[in-house]
Amino acid sequence: MNKANLFFANPDQFSTVDAASVGRMISTASDVSFVVSNEGNIHDISIGDETVTADVLEHWSGARIQDLVTEESRHKVEALISEAVAGETPQWREINHVLPSGDELPVRYSAVATGPSMVVLLGRDLRAVSRLQNRLVKAQLALEQDYERFRQIETRYRVLFETSQEALIIMDAESGRIVEANPTAAKALGRATRDLTNAVFEREFASSSHHDVTATLASVRATGKAARFTAHARDGASLYEVHCVLFRAATETFVLCRIKQQDSTGALSFDLDTALSGLFSKTSDAMVITDKSGAIQQTNDAFLAIADVAVADAVRGTSLSQFLGRPGVDLNVMLTNAAEHGRLSIYATTLRSTYGATVPVEISAVHLSSSEGEGFGFILRDVSRLEASRVRAQNVSPESVEHVMELVGSAPLKDLVRSTTDVVERMCIETALQLTGNNRASAAEMLGLSRQSLYVKLRKFGLIGSNGVEADES
Repeated sequence: MNKANLFFANPDQFSTVDAASVGRMISTASDVSFVVSNEGNIHDISIGDETVTADVLEHWSGARIQDLVTEESRHKVEALISEAVAGETPQWREINHVLPSGDELPVRYSAVATGPSMVVLLGRDLRAVSRLQNRLVKAQLALEQDYERFRQIETRYRVLFETSQEALIIMDAESGRIVEANPTAAKALGRATRDLTNAVFEREFASSSHHDVTATLASVRATGKAARFTAHARDGASLYEVHCVLFRAATETFVLCRIKQQDSTGALSFDLDTALSGLFSKTSDAMVITDKSGAIQQTNDAFLAIADVAVADAVRGTSLSQFLGRPGVDLNVMLTNAAEHGRLSIYATTLRSTYGATVPVEISAVHLSSSEGEGFGFILRDVSRLEASRVRAQNVSPESVEHVMELVGSAPLKDLVRSTTDVVERMCIETALQLTGNNRASAAEMLGLSRQSLYVKLRKFGLIGSNGVEADES
């Protein structure tokens, strides 16, 4: 200590004390020590190396020790002093000092009375212990977080593994025994899941396939490359294709086996939804799915290409009629016929791209209905290559053509034009009736005529009663 007058309970026994020696002993035995009165007033301080700085020591000098600690530690200081004055056995108490910077200095104190009015507080700096405790707490929290994360990962893996529609088996690469099998694999092999666990993998197939199974697994273990083999079931009724992949988990290696059952012809069976999805996305024919009003919901790449559209989102929700040659007629005719008959085989029209280019197409439509709602599916086929070879006047009867040709040279041009106009007009009406399935309202809309005008022309050309058309007496 810097300077001290120490008092002892038995002054007769120690009449003379070397204060400097006692101070050195106290400084050596403690990191921080105080000589305080019974009320807590500081008379002297001894600080070990690097415990606190000089400005802190100056701040503490002459203060009450109760004012230098946190509120929670004040009663501990008072208890230390009162116990020491009462002569009770010294007890260690952990007290937190408040430094001028606002930080806390944890110190473990024991108190000894040196006289009727003086008490020595001997303290050990606990910052190193506190840092270790903080590191331990952080490590514990990190372990708990990792454990929770691993539990979540395991749960997700378990849900995926158990609910997968693909037959999956995990096998120990060294022993060849099954570690885990999902319910789909157990069903495919005709065994209970618990019976597959720890079973020898190759014995789940016919004896004739054991050589192929063993050779493939040996190749996978040796090279680490995925491989596949074909094997018969134990009863010989089914044929499987098994795809094997080697992977390492910590210090052990396993083989993941995906089993696909083949049909009787040897062709792999696969999910219909997957096949239809691949057909929709990869076919060269444009395909569109709309809601019941004709608003586009899904398109494939072929439609985007023929319609000059960059991305599918650009047309989602747009009416399909905007891309058809007769926007006000084509879509209504197709929706009406598909809804009434369930499907429309072929409907000839043109498709207009975003930039105005037109392409002749033939469209097939089908009515789609499910618990989630109704809609329509369309397949649009580009027929521009076939268009040039088609006979444009295929609906004109040979008799009509011959009649017009016979008039040349024997009738004025005015009569020739009138006869030709009648032939073309009749051809257009017949074509419209065929395209609309003899729907007179749609045919009139397609030709730009009123229904009454269409009936007049039907009577003129004797088409009432033909093509399934009946007269409307109203």
